[in-house]
Amino acid sequence: MKSNKNSFTALEQQDMKYHDYLDYWVCECGNFEKEDGFMACTETGDLISPFGAFYGRCERCGRVFHIGRRQIIGINPNPDRGRF
Repeated sequence: MKSNKNSFTALEQQDMKYHDYLDYWVCECGNFEKEDGFMACTETGDLISPFGAFYGRCERCGRVFHIGRRQIIGINPNPDRGRF
C-alpha cells in the first residue's frame, strides 16, 4: 500500500482548544469528539491502531496533533488509511 507522507504539511504549533460547555478538545475547524471525531495516527497523519498512539488526526480537516502536549503540529488531508 502506497504511503501518502508527501501530503503532510507541518504547521506552527498551537494548543488545542476546549469545548465551551463540554470537556472535549476542539480542533481549529470546530470538530470535536462527538461530531466527526479524531483518529489515532503517526506523526505524519497516517492512521494506525489507537493502542499506544502519541498522535491524533482530525477526521474533518486532517490536522495532526500530539496527544500528550495537546498541540496541533501539522495537517494531512489525504492520509494512508491502511486497514483502518
